Amino acid sequence: MRRIEPWRLRLPALGGYAEPIRTLIIHRAFSLWALSALEAGAEVQARGPALSAVFPQGARPGETVEAAVLGQYLDRAARVVFTEPGVTGEVLSGSHGALRLRLRVDSGVPPGPRFFRVISPRGASNVLLFRIGGLPHVAETEPNSTLDRAQPVPVPATIQGQLPVDGDFDFFRFQASRGETLVFDLRAARNGNGLDAALILLDARGRKLNHSEDVFVWDPFFAHTFAETGEYIAVIQPTHTRNDPGFAYQLDIRRSPHVASLQPLALRPGSQVEATLFGAGFTASGLPLRFSQRGIEGTLTSARGTSALARIAVAADAAPGEVEFSVVTPEGLSNPGRLVIDPAPVAREDQLTAPATVLGTAVYRRPERFRFQAEAGETLVFEGRSQRFGTRADLTLRVIDSKGREVAANDDGNFFGVVFNKDPELVHTFTEPGGYTLEVRNLWKVTGEDFPYQLSFRRAHPRFDLALGNDSLRIEPNGTLKVKVTATRREGHRAPIPIRVTGLPAGITVDEAAIAEGAGEAELTLRCGALAPGLTAAIDVSGGGIPARRQLRIAGGGGEGAANAVLTGAQLTVVEPTSFSLEAALNSVNLVRGGQTELKVNIERAKDFTSPLRFRFEGLPAGVSADDVVAGPDEAVAILRLRATADVSPGRAARVLVIGRTETGEVQEAPRIGLIVD
Repeated sequence: MRRIEPWRLRLPALGGYAEPIRTLIIHRAFSLWALSALEAGAEVQARGPALSAVFPQGARPGETVEAAVLGQYLDRAARVVFTEPGVTGEVLSGSHGALRLRLRVDSGVPPGPRFFRVISPRGASNVLLFRIGGLPHVAETEPNSTLDRAQPVPVPATIQGQLPVDGDFDFFRFQASRGETLVFDLRAARNGNGLDAALILLDARGRKLNHSEDVFVWDPFFAHTFAETGEYIAVIQPTHTRNDPGFAYQLDIRRSPHVASLQPLALRPGSQVEATLFGAGFTASGLPLRFSQRGIEGTLTSARGTSALARIAVAADAAPGEVEFSVVTPEGLSNPGRLVIDPAPVAREDQLTAPATVLGTAVYRRPERFRFQAEAGETLVFEGRSQRFGTRADLTLRVIDSKGREVAANDDGNFFGVVFNKDPELVHTFTEPGGYTLEVRNLWKVTGEDFPYQLSFRRAHPRFDLALGNDSLRIEPNGTLKVKVTATRREGHRAPIPIRVTGLPAGITVDEAAIAEGAGEAELTLRCGALAPGLTAAIDVSGGGIPARRQLRIAGGGGEGAANAVLTGAQLTVVEPTSFSLEAALNSVNLVRGGQTELKVNIERAKDFTSPLRFRFEGLPAGVSADDVVAGPDEAVAILRLRATADVSPGRAARVLVIGRTETGEVQEAPRIGLIVD
C-alpha cells in the first residue's frame, strides 16, 4: 500500500540497522533463556482464556453487532458475560486464537464503557472494553489506504476501523462548512487497544491542516474550525514500525463539544453557581447539562470555543460524592466531565477551619498559603483535587509550622483505582499544638484559567479500601482455592474487618475469614465439590459493608498505553484439570521461501502423565506447512519443523499458535509466537 508523507518518523538510536540488530539481540537472549528453562524444567501451567482485542469496539443503544475477538486459549469458549446489565452476548464460532461473538445492546443503555469476559472449561478470561456510544457508527471498508480511495463518511459519526497489517493507513472523506467546528477524537488506548496512532487532517488537495497524537495517553485529539466549505480528509496513521492484527480504534467526528473540567470543581448542596466549562468545541449556548445524580440542573449560557459559561443549581438534599455531567446537543451528548458535591463550607480568605473547601485556580510559581490551627494528637486530612477531574494542574502540598519548618508534604497521593495519579493527599497527626500554614503549589509549568482545583480540609475519619487479588478465579472439581483480600487502611483505621462472600454456587463453600486488627490482608479458602468444569458465577466479596474491588489494566500497549478500570467482585469458574503445558523456545521464527526451520517446544507434564502428544499449528500463512510430529510418552521436548514453498508471499504472521493434543482429547497450546517469511 502506498504511503503518504510520514508526518512522524521515529528514528532509533542505532540508525537504519537498529531494528534488525535489536531483533537479533532479543531473539538470541530469548533463545538462551528458553533453552536454559528447558534444561531446568518448570511446573505445568494451567492457562485460562486470554482476550487481547475486539472489533468493532462498540455499538449504539438498541443495536446488535457481530464482533471478532482475538486472544489465546479460546477453544471451547461457550459463554459471554458482561460485568453490568444492559449488554448481552453469545459465542457464534471460535478457535484457539479467535472468536466470533454476537453482542446485543439494550435500547436504554447510557453511553460509556462496558466490560465483558468469555467462559470456557479453562476458566473465565480477562475483561475487554466494549464502548456504548450515541453517534451513528460507521464501519471502515477497504480499500481506503490512499488519498484517492478515501472512504466517504457522514458527519457526525463514530468510525470503527482497523490497522491490522504493516503499511496500512485509513483515509476518510467528509464534508464541512465554512466556520463550522468539528471535534476529532480517536480512541484506541482508552479502549484498551495497543494501537498508537497519529491523526492528520487534510484538505481535498492533500495539504495538511492539522495533526495530533499522544493527547490522551497515546490517543490523538483536536478541534478544528474550517475556513472554507468543501471536502476534507481524516487520515489515521500508525506510529508503530509493525502493525498487529488486533490494532483497532474508534474515531469520533462530531459537533458536540469536548468537556475537560469545570470551575468550580466542587458544588455545595443547595447552591446556585455561575460555572465555567473548559474543553473544546463549545459553539452553542442554551444547551442543557445532564448529571448522573438527580437534583442537579444546569444550562450553558454562552459559548466561547475552548470554554463556556453555565448556570448550575444543586438541590439541598443532593448526596455528597463524585458526579458525572455532559452537555446535551441535538446530535447527542458530549463526553462526560466530573465534579464533586461537597457540603463543606467554602473557606474565607486564607483561614481554614475543618471542615472546609478551597476553590481556586492553580498558577505556576505562585503558591497559595492557608493558615489553620491544630491540636496535639489531632489528625487532619488535606486532599487536592485536579487531574482526577480533568484539569491540567499538578498540585503539591506541604505543611509549615510557625517557625517556617516543613513538618509534612505530599505530591502524589494514593487513590484506589487512579493510575498515574498527580493529585496530592496529606494525612498528618500533629505532635505540637499551635498555628500552621498549608502551602498549595502547582508544579506544571503552564498557567491559564483552565487550571481549576479544589482543596478539601477535614478531620480524619478512619476508613479502609478492600482489594481482591484476582478477578478471574479458577477452581478444580474437588479442589481448593486461596484468594487474597487486601485492606488499605486510611486515616488511622485499625479495627478487625470480617470478610463476607456472596453469590457462591451450590457445591462451593468458603471458610470464615477476617483481616485481623491492624493487619493488611487475609486469605479466603474456597472449597469445591464434584462439579462439572465450566460452571461459573459472579461472586462478591465485602468487609464491613465495603465491597472488595479489583483495579484492572485492560489489554493494550505498554507504559500508559492501556485502559484501566475498577470492577467489583470476581468471576468464579470450575475448571478442568491440566495434565501438560507447552512453551516454545522462541517467541519469533524466521523462515526463508523454499526453505525450512525447526522450533523447539518444551513439554511440562503433570505427575504420572505419560500420554504421547500430536502437534499442529494454527495461524500459519498460506504457503507454510508443518510436518506431522508426535512426541513420545516420556519426551519433554518436541522438535517441530516448518516448511515454506518457493512462491510463498513474504510477510509476517504475528499470531501463530502451537497446539498439542493427547490421545484422550486434552488440548493445550503454547503462548503465541510470530513468524517472519523472508
